Amino acid sequence: MSFKNELKKAMVDCDINGAKELSDKSGLTYNKVIRALNGDGSSRYVDILRLATVLNLKIQFMTKGDE
Repeated sequence: MSFKNELKKAMVDCDINGAKELSDKSGLTYNKVIRALNGDGSSRYVDILRLATVLNLKIQFMTKGDE
């Protein structure tokens, strides 16, 4: 599953309704949250880490062969 889909699922699990609310809770700008939710690859690691923290997600790096 792609990271953008994981973000959206975690938003539902955390009762966060929309990018504006996620922006408010994370302290990130609305545009940064939208970029992460679009999954276009332009988000910085620190922004993704902050979103993951707010959404109670754990980020784990894996090699491509281990998918």
